[in-house]
Amino acid sequence: MSVACSPSDVAETPVPPAAVTVVGGANMDVGAQTDTPLLPGDSTPGHIHYAPGGVGRNIAENLARLGVPVALLTVVGDDAFGTQLITSTAASGVNVDSMLRLAGQRTATYLSMHGPDGDMALAVNDMAILEQLTPACCVQHLPAATPGEWLLLDCNLQATTLAHLLSLGRTVVVDAVSVAKCRRVQDHLHQVHLLKVNRLEAEALTGIAVHSPTDGMRAAQALHALGVPRVLVSLGGDGVGWCDTDGRTDFLAARPVPVVNTTGAGDALLAGVVAGLQRQMSLPRAMAYGMACAEITLSSTFANSSELSHAAAVRHTPSLL
Repeated sequence: MSVACSPSDVAETPVPPAAVTVVGGANMDVGAQTDTPLLPGDSTPGHIHYAPGGVGRNIAENLARLGVPVALLTVVGDDAFGTQLITSTAASGVNVDSMLRLAGQRTATYLSMHGPDGDMALAVNDMAILEQLTPACCVQHLPAATPGEWLLLDCNLQATTLAHLLSLGRTVVVDAVSVAKCRRVQDHLHQVHLLKVNRLEAEALTGIAVHSPTDGMRAAQALHALGVPRVLVSLGGDGVGWCDTDGRTDFLAARPVPVVNTTGAGDALLAGVVAGLQRQMSLPRAMAYGMACAEITLSSTFANSSELSHAAAVRHTPSLL
């Protein structure tokens, strides 16, 4: 392969966050939002924009904005989108030394359609290039572990790559990404330190129907019983349930906020929780911090909000003031 690398309370003395290495998808987001409800088979007036995206890349940018030292291992094509992804990701503060440009490859692209309420109606992803992010590629390009560092993976990675990275013995956070892709870690849950799923992914991994906050907490506890110390179950606009290392479950209801676009809110939630835990917050406080990050992102046209920062997240988190 030819590659060219282009303290538990905020009121107390802040604890500098340790580092995170993210391995996952980076793609160009092409988004459309309509002014009126989408009509199948018809052309609907609206607005089209494109911006850097990808679950792993989004989380990495959010972590950098929150003051966490972060590096990103991913692959992009040798095209205009690849150049833009590297440039914009570096500008956000992410270490891009391991963003690899693959000759003759097409950068991953994610196309989404949103109605006037900002909620996603449908999406198509072209992520074939991530098949090149193999275990051998990770052996060659994964940054060396540092004290306190966490490894954050998204399930856009191939099952063999996920299995390899999970076998390294690092503290690993996993974003399930989708119903189809979350099954790639089903046999390795005991190697995951923190798992983030939505209601559909929770159902796929546990067999528990998730329709309410109580269901979400039950699913979180079931995943904890399968070996995951910490579990987050996002119920979208309803809020998020979780299970901590001691098996305790709880639920944080979402607050009503203006919604411009839902894309990236889940990525911001997980980034905020990880950043909070890296700052030695308890899981309930980290959850509130992560929810604030998601709220800030919901008010942005793009998957990453330029308004996101540690200070902004604290201001949006009454329990941390």
